[in-house]
Amino acid sequence: MGEGEVVEQLSNHADTLLAGVSLIFSIVSAYVVALNYFIGSSNLAARLGSFAFVSLVLLMLLMVIMGVQTAHAGLIARLLELKAEGQLTAAGSALLANATTLAIGGHSVDGILSISAMAGLGFVYLALAYLTFIHKWTPDAIPVTIQREA
Repeated sequence: MGEGEVVEQLSNHADTLLAGVSLIFSIVSAYVVALNYFIGSSNLAARLGSFAFVSLVLLMLLMVIMGVQTAHAGLIARLLELKAEGQLTAAGSALLANATTLAIGGHSVDGILSISAMAGLGFVYLALAYLTFIHKWTPDAIPVTIQREA
């Protein structure tokens, strides 16, 4: 695989991460709406089932993210091979620097993105657990009654 293909695949990596964040946001938003309108006031079995389902979906997304990270590591290894052969251009060097140069707290830019994604997903999961099992939900819907005039 040449440098151009590696650079293209690494650019697609960023798109995949952003798509994953977008999916997580959509799933969490839909789940919170469902909590507000019917899951939050359901019995424990319904809340457990709903939480198990959203857990499964988030776990699937986590597995996809982990697979993308493994592919990313392989692409970075290929850039290191190209660098050792003296065939790395400025574009490849810049992408390699994102993965290997220490930026903050002894982590690379790519490492910080990975840690942030995992921490964010963990925080969201704990928040959903709290909202599902501990928070007392009162639906935003206002009951309306129609009175007939006599």
